Amino acid sequence: IMIKLLAETPGDQDMIDKILRAFDQLRKRLEDKNREHEEYKKRHPATVGIKNGKSYEIRDGAAHENTPSISQDDPASMPWRRSPGAQDGHKGHFRKTPKITERITIHAKGYTCPICYSCLVRRGIRHRTVEDIPEIMPDVIEYRIERMYCKHCRIMVEPDVTEALPSSRLSIRAMLIIAYFRTGMRMSVENVSRMMKEVFGIHVSEGEIQNILSQLSNALGDEYTRLLDSIRESSYRHMDSTSWRIDGDNYNLWTFVTRCEAIFVISKSNGHEVPLEILGKHNGTDIHDRHRAFDTLAGKTGNDQQPCWSHIICDAKELEQFYGEDGGRIKRAIQEIHEEGKLFMGKGTPEDVDKLYHKLVFLLTADYESVKCRNFVKNLLKIRKEWLLKFVTDPDVESTNNRAERALRPSVICRKVSGGSRSGDGAKTYETITSILYTAKLRKQNFIRDVPGMLAKRKRIPYLYRKRKSSRDADPG
Repeated sequence: IMIKLLAETPGDQDMIDKILRAFDQLRKRLEDKNREHEEYKKRHPATVGIKNGKSYEIRDGAAHENTPSISQDDPASMPWRRSPGAQDGHKGHFRKTPKITERITIHAKGYTCPICYSCLVRRGIRHRTVEDIPEIMPDVIEYRIERMYCKHCRIMVEPDVTEALPSSRLSIRAMLIIAYFRTGMRMSVENVSRMMKEVFGIHVSEGEIQNILSQLSNALGDEYTRLLDSIRESSYRHMDSTSWRIDGDNYNLWTFVTRCEAIFVISKSNGHEVPLEILGKHNGTDIHDRHRAFDTLAGKTGNDQQPCWSHIICDAKELEQFYGEDGGRIKRAIQEIHEEGKLFMGKGTPEDVDKLYHKLVFLLTADYESVKCRNFVKNLLKIRKEWLLKFVTDPDVESTNNRAERALRPSVICRKVSGGSRSGDGAKTYETITSILYTAKLRKQNFIRDVPGMLAKRKRIPYLYRKRKSSRDADPG
């Protein structure tokens, strides 16, 4: 047919060539789509379902009609489930017995059996412990503040009320409880208002809750700055970011974490400019997940780096899933080197780093069939060995970035509940209060009990009230 068409229409050869080229392009696109579809099926197998946005595995035959029923009380019918209780080798945790604060004796009301009406005989006392929460009633305190007058400045001088912020009708403790419900427990503003009314007997409107959070954020600004300075001066820091939204626009929530401090920053950019601006000319080791922004940051600061080995191992597991033995070889090599490196517990020497790195190169040297496996190994070995194995010689540096990952999880849940922030001021309030709250958790402090001490350390000045010029403002002296 093609020869006949060429013979009949010799002048349309260009059009025929265009059709053939278009056909080749469509065929290549179809092959690419089929390849992507096969990769998608591997990432999302038929044995995986989605429920409430989370994946779960469907066991073989569990969804088939002819499958025998599974009993929750029969462990033999669910061989994939591990036995309940703590795992082998884990230290047990027990709830401490609370201290008795009150004792009540309950006397028998009768001396005959309620069933057969026989006489009852005393057989000692049974002890039972019950923990109760007393009814909470708010204390309404009136402060009688002595006022002093300065004739020279013509102002009134008053001492400060340390238990409350200026112009606030609630105490600092009550404000911290509201902040804990809103930020720590990730409750909605409506539920916080309802909780304060029904549990504590204090009526707080939704608008007042936002004002309270803003007041706390401003009062804790100095503490936030001190945390930032501590992280800058630290010998190491974990860094990570996740998405955030401000009034529907896409932003990014950054976190910088050490063992005792954490700060959160919401920024439009997800590039290296954010950590460079926040941390400034800092020293120490940056621990991260090999995001490109951190590579650029390392080039600008020259600081030591520690890539997260958990991310490296996860990438290797994915290679094993898609490319079989090639990926499996890479995964086993990386896991072996990681386990050997952790045995040094940060007390290794540069010679130990050289040995581990040479062993890693030896284990990864192979003729891989997959281009992605070759590129993965090539890019991994491009990292300086002093950075890749920094955790071997530095006891402060961990091999993974799990600290930053864990620090972001509460904010991820909060983002799903609230959808982010409604304004830039709200974002600033969130990052400040969250930083103080998570730092208190790292330091094993109580946010509601210990933060008032931070506010008490602020530099305070006596409250000044300038007199209005009127006939009533006569000189008190």
